[in-house]
Amino acid sequence: MKKFFKIGCLGFIILIALIVVIAVVASGGDDSGSGSGSNSNSSKSEEQKAHKVGDTFTVDDKAEVSVTKVEEREQVGNQYANKKASEGGTLVAVQWTVKNVSDKPLNAFSIPSINLVDEKGTKYEADIDATSNYAIETDIDNSKIASDLNPNIKVTDIKVFEISKDSYAKGKWYLEIDGSKVQIK
Repeated sequence: MKKFFKIGCLGFIILIALIVVIAVVASGGDDSGSGSGSNSNSSKSEEQKAHKVGDTFTVDDKAEVSVTKVEEREQVGNQYANKKASEGGTLVAVQWTVKNVSDKPLNAFSIPSINLVDEKGTKYEADIDATSNYAIETDIDNSKIASDLNPNIKVTDIKVFEISKDSYAKGKWYLEIDGSKVQIK
């Protein structure tokens, strides 16, 4: 019963996350007004320098971010709720921390977002189903989808991306966090 309740709560959180994503996409998700997808608040040196897994860096003077773990998986979840990679695909599971270093709460729209990016600049969004199952497996559910992240509070979040296994095996891969890059492969 406890697992069912946790899955039900996770489903509600996923629904809220989906609504937030749709709202961000509908608004353009780009404050710069240039439509280029680049973050005008990032300095050129920050965009050129790729951080490494384990590095801690500041995003927009409001959040300290660190990617703590990246792993390639064929399946995420447990015996009751799991997601397998599609044929020819692989799952890239990411754990990262966010700490509010500003003097105001960060709402869901202010907390840094994360995408997987290949060396050509193609962006991949997280697989919501795989992310939910990974949350059940790891027992990490600290994301702040429906509540604010108050000053000096640090949370761990997770994302799982499904991509082509062949593509992932070739080239360089990055996580893009509000304009900053973390090289993962």
